[in-house]
Amino acid sequence: MTTRSGTPTDLIDTLLGIEPGSPLARLRARRPEATHHTQGSYDALFASAAPATTVTTTERFAAALRVARLHGDQPLGEHYAGQLLGADGVTKELVTAVEDVRPLRPATEPAAPDPLSDRLRAILAHADLLVLRPAAATPADLDALAEAGLGAAEIITVSQLIAYVSFQVRLLAGLALIRGDERSAPGPVRGPLDAPQTGFTQEQLGWTPWLEPVAAGDVTDEQRAVLPGQRLQSPYFRLLALDPKVLGERTATDNGIFYTRGGLPRQERELAATVTSRVNGCVFCASVHSRFASQLSKRDGDVQRILDEGVDTPLDDRWRAITDLATALTTTPPTAGQAHVAALRELDLDDLDILDAVQAAAFFAWANRLMLSLGDPVPPTQP
Repeated sequence: MTTRSGTPTDLIDTLLGIEPGSPLARLRARRPEATHHTQGSYDALFASAAPATTVTTTERFAAALRVARLHGDQPLGEHYAGQLLGADGVTKELVTAVEDVRPLRPATEPAAPDPLSDRLRAILAHADLLVLRPAAATPADLDALAEAGLGAAEIITVSQLIAYVSFQVRLLAGLALIRGDERSAPGPVRGPLDAPQTGFTQEQLGWTPWLEPVAAGDVTDEQRAVLPGQRLQSPYFRLLALDPKVLGERTATDNGIFYTRGGLPRQERELAATVTSRVNGCVFCASVHSRFASQLSKRDGDVQRILDEGVDTPLDDRWRAITDLATALTTTPPTAGQAHVAALRELDLDDLDILDAVQAAAFFAWANRLMLSLGDPVPPTQP
């Protein structure tokens, strides 16, 4: 499908200039679910004929543009700038204000006429937080969005959008490297800031939301369809189900990245997820995926050292190379380069292996930002 503004069927292919039948096109086709639902997530967020929440087209493209500019991603930024400028009533002055990624002026501070509404200003401030300092999020940040007029469902849409574009940035960077493009970080590393360095565990944790999820007994048929099995009992997924179309596409993207045959062994995809979560400071995500990595690899000691000592802990060459790639993709902006890909290829990882590592790390730029900004992990000893 195409968006109202004529966005091509696959935005990632278009931005990277991936020609049909090219090696990179054929590689992406080997992970059809991830490829299809990455675009499907874009469509659900930006091109739905019947969006689930009242976040406006202008607000959606403005937040996406802000995220792209914070990462210094020029092609992605130009795409979202064009989409924003094409929205009804949007002026060039508003686009310029969204693109100005210096710290936002407080709304109460006198200034020249400002094209940003208080509501859009709050959304952009939340984008700044989730891109640069996701582990610093608190319930007060959601209160600020509520005070600006966003309900719980609108907060979920905005959060999903910011996190999704953070995923897009890293997927674009990783695919370009696999193709052989020379790239360097578009600017100095700006994040993630304020990530905790302690408290990581392989124990099973609980999670308490800062917003009220839909009750299990009150879900609609559409919500129930994206809450299969035990997910109906999860407050996290019931919260995300406030925007069910986006949750459905996100889940399908997740499954297409982590649960496929061939390529990088599952335990090493979980390693990439663990490393990303450790760098971003997501204690809950790290607990889940380090446990998977340990169980599948039987390397509990190595995994625990990553949690305890950080991503620079001694590892064998293969895990070192995967960890280094995931770490470099996680920074804002991503700092991954050809040396990271070359290190993997020297260890006989092929392009499908590397794609799996890239997509696993990139996806957790999305997952971590949601988990960190919507609730708190709960230690198992607490009720």
